[in-house]
Amino acid sequence: MLTELRKMPIFALLLYLNISYCFAHGDAQYLGNSAVLVESKGKKVLFDPFFHNDFGVYQLVPQHLQQAIIRGEAPYDDIDLIVISHAHEDHFSALDVANYLQRFPKTKLIAPQQAIDLLKEYNLTASQLIGFDLSFNAPPQSKQVAELIVQAVRIPHAGWPARKDVQNIVFRIELGDAFSAMHMGDADPNDDHYLPYKTHWQNHETSVNFPPYWFFMSLEGRDILNEILQVEQHIGVHVPKEIPQFLKHSSYPYFSIPGERRQFHK
Repeated sequence: MLTELRKMPIFALLLYLNISYCFAHGDAQYLGNSAVLVESKGKKVLFDPFFHNDFGVYQLVPQHLQQAIIRGEAPYDDIDLIVISHAHEDHFSALDVANYLQRFPKTKLIAPQQAIDLLKEYNLTASQLIGFDLSFNAPPQSKQVAELIVQAVRIPHAGWPARKDVQNIVFRIELGDAFSAMHMGDADPNDDHYLPYKTHWQNHETSVNFPPYWFFMSLEGRDILNEILQVEQHIGVHVPKEIPQFLKHSSYPYFSIPGERRQFHK
């Protein structure tokens, strides 16, 4: 490939690189467990980036990536939104989120109200905190934050009806006209939770979705992904360090190596 590029006239090479850039309209980097950095056209969103409990099973964000995020080193500079799916300690550290927001006052936090409530003791700037206080079966909510469209639907935590009080929210973020990303947190793979919102999701096609890996492991979960949600590509997250054999030998795409990246093309 490099040899072929060297043979190109400079105009043709620039045209080739420009076309390649234009068609790559989104990028995602896996950080650990359900943590993902998503970027499109200079807009950047961090999903579930700060947590410390792996329960002895899941991937922690490696120390060097943690430090790069905290210091705001590229590509973790100029983060527009931090998005928290729910306030469980394998997805959320109130202290880390508070420290980050204090250090980067232009970054906004999108989170369930339960997570916002855990930040009260840190006296953060109110304008940085955008909470979604959704009850079970509540209609979808939409807000414009930092020039991005944020849509939220509360879906029960996996293991329903256990943990029914947890505000697990599926957030969909529009990073401009051409690219959108959705993150499902620890959503339960029961289609009864999704069918009431089918019209909502069918009306909003999503470029990439990050479901917990267990959606790939049941017919019902796969039907939710492929028949109810309107998504171009699903990439599984929350994958244990010991990758389940079913997943390992399947063709379903998933993240399991911190630092791994994928580009999304139109």
